[in-house]
Amino acid sequence: MAVGIALVITGLVVAAVTLWFWRESRPDNPVLGPLEVIGERAFKEADEATRKEMLQRARSTVEP
Repeated sequence: MAVGIALVITGLVVAAVTLWFWRESRPDNPVLGPLEVIGERAFKEADEATRKEMLQRARSTVEP
């Protein structure tokens, strides 16, 4: 019986922490999109023109 109560309490604590985390976390700013592209292997292996195109595509998803 005590184990069951402990598991229910643990579940409630985990649920509360999850809800708190979801409310406190913020999505990444879309302006940071090009930084994700720069970190990819394809970007590092691409030539200069392809790199510029990849960065332009990442920037075009940002709304003014």
